[in-house]
Amino acid sequence: MKALSILSKALPLTVALAFASTTQAATISFGGVTANDGSGLTSSYIDPLTGGQADYFIESFDQATNFTGLPGSLEYTVPGFEQECSVNSANGGPAGVAVTANASEVGIRKGTVSGVAAAPANDSTCYGYLTNNGSGVATTVFDYSALLSYYTTLYSSNTLLGITYLGFYWGSVDTFNDFEFYSEGNLVTSITGSQLLSALGGQSGNQTSSKSNVYVNIDFSIAEQFDTLVIKTSGIAGEFDNIVVGLSTRQIPVPAPTGLALFAFGLIALGLRSRLKK
Repeated sequence: MKALSILSKALPLTVALAFASTTQAATISFGGVTANDGSGLTSSYIDPLTGGQADYFIESFDQATNFTGLPGSLEYTVPGFEQECSVNSANGGPAGVAVTANASEVGIRKGTVSGVAAAPANDSTCYGYLTNNGSGVATTVFDYSALLSYYTTLYSSNTLLGITYLGFYWGSVDTFNDFEFYSEGNLVTSITGSQLLSALGGQSGNQTSSKSNVYVNIDFSIAEQFDTLVIKTSGIAGEFDNIVVGLSTRQIPVPAPTGLALFAFGLIALGLRSRLKK
């Protein structure tokens, strides 16, 4: 099956990992661009303030860059930051992203608090963090199944839609932080703090070094695209910001014209872009 060349995936990347993929269908690399809202780094595909390519959207955890008409969720917002921080993806709309976590183990806030969480380097905005509160393993899940189902219904039956890109700003990387990606319950690829630090020569927990505060880009093949992101930590804490996902389509060969499917993709791409509040 031949993939359609719909998206440009050229990034100014510096280092690539070849060991984290479980299916050889994902490429993990590093290198973002400076975000215009003061949140440190973001994907080159989309900026929290100025937007970007139409088939990508961003979770910035900042109400200032929230989706129009969708207030997001304050369930995980640290008290005192209710007017600034929220999980923008968690909403009641049909294309919402379900975020599941123990409220005592995940938080959305600004700033660094010793023994709690450290803002990613040069990030003065809201960010997310996960903590095990000193014991066990804490987990938070970003489930994109509803988003995929919503947009899939807009295509013809011979079109495969998938999330084939994810990027996120990983702050003060620790050896006990892990990011895992699943498709229909099956592990597609993963990246651990130990792997990242080893590849870049970073120091665990360093709050300022560019070798320990990194924008991570993961490109998936359309055949092995993911629907669920799982973040885990066995310490204090794992910090992240500017989570970006990108959609791609692939035509399944059938004896029928593909023009309508491509036209539909253009409409969906415009719809995704319109969801980002400029």
